[in-house]
Amino acid sequence: MKKIGKLAAVAVILLVAAGALSAETTLTVWDFKVGNNDAAANALKDLDVLFEASHSGVKINHVGQPGDTYYQLIQGAAAANQGPDVVMFHADSRLEQFASLLLTLDKKVTDVKSQFTPSSLAAVSSPAKTGGALKLLPLTAQGIGIYYNKVLFKKAGLNPDKAPKTAAEFLAACEKLKSAGIVPIVTGKDYTIDFLFRCLMANIVGGNTDSLATSDAVFASKEFLEAATFVKTLADKGYIEKEGLTRPYFMEAIDKYSAGSGAIFIGLLSDVANWKTFSDGLGVMNVGYFPTVNLPGTKLKDQQSTQPAGIGYGVFSWTKQEKLALEYIKFITTGNGAGRFATASGAISPNMMIDSSKIPYPVLPTVISYMKSSSSRDYTNYGQPNYQDEVHRLYDQVYLTGSMSVEQFVKENQKVFLNK
Repeated sequence: MKKIGKLAAVAVILLVAAGALSAETTLTVWDFKVGNNDAAANALKDLDVLFEASHSGVKINHVGQPGDTYYQLIQGAAAANQGPDVVMFHADSRLEQFASLLLTLDKKVTDVKSQFTPSSLAAVSSPAKTGGALKLLPLTAQGIGIYYNKVLFKKAGLNPDKAPKTAAEFLAACEKLKSAGIVPIVTGKDYTIDFLFRCLMANIVGGNTDSLATSDAVFASKEFLEAATFVKTLADKGYIEKEGLTRPYFMEAIDKYSAGSGAIFIGLLSDVANWKTFSDGLGVMNVGYFPTVNLPGTKLKDQQSTQPAGIGYGVFSWTKQEKLALEYIKFITTGNGAGRFATASGAISPNMMIDSSKIPYPVLPTVISYMKSSSSRDYTNYGQPNYQDEVHRLYDQVYLTGSMSVEQFVKENQKVFLNK
């Protein structure tokens, strides 16, 4: 009986030990990246595996939420005061909207804070304008610009090594491409026109972003009217692919351009729709880049629309895994994690320890050169509430179809921007 009792006791101990070993700590992460079928998503999945490998008993529940309803889902989590532990945000008004629900990181990430550019940390703080409390660790710097397919340019009789940076050159290039049976500008719903305006606005705004929310000067200016007229001309002449206005930008339009279906694409600089995506699809020697079209009425030229921080990860205040969540966001945005993400996705990291310029893609030095030499902060990324951004995109669609005159488009944009 004593022997049986000892065996039973040993069995109980083994069962308890097995239960302890099998217990997992789950960290839930939400973003709008990992659900995509692209390099950024795959890089994040790989990093989750590496994090789990270095944290015994930890499971990363990485949920890729749909981009078009992402912030509505965040709103729902906020209303219930529960949701994921770690969350991705754009470094803009959407962060400001939910900043009170996020942990303040200033004293919690002192070991890595100095690695990031000061401007990127300011961009992921709330309120951003006054250098408020740090709410995210930035994963990317971002920007918007114009890519062109050198092979299709050459096929149309254009110089593949000369970017059409003036309005006259750009219109002439589009006409040659169209005449050669080549789609001039591959288009995606909402973002192509929005991004094009942001490129054009860089020459209008320059570094004067601080006064945008209180000044009538930008949208009421002859320069913005000229930009709006220029975009409408592109549409009227059939240079903007009109059927693309109903095609999802992410990822259908991006994939279409990467497959060589058109000559020009208004894209991003970092982690998606970027120099790496297009170079991998079209060939590393076949991608050209320039930041904007220089219209005759603007004093500034070749200004690059940039965001010191594009996206970043933060920690919701309701988490029961604060220490682990902080370790995770530091792992993703610094060291080997940030380096692997940048290399795999083409992200341009605001972490100064990561040197993206060493990645062997010929177009990348051109992109980085513009970011460093003629950077103009993206005007929609500066204090504009998200609903205003959405209304601007709606107006873009309406006026291109002729339902709104260019002059009315200018007036309505000004009203929305000033919240009048």
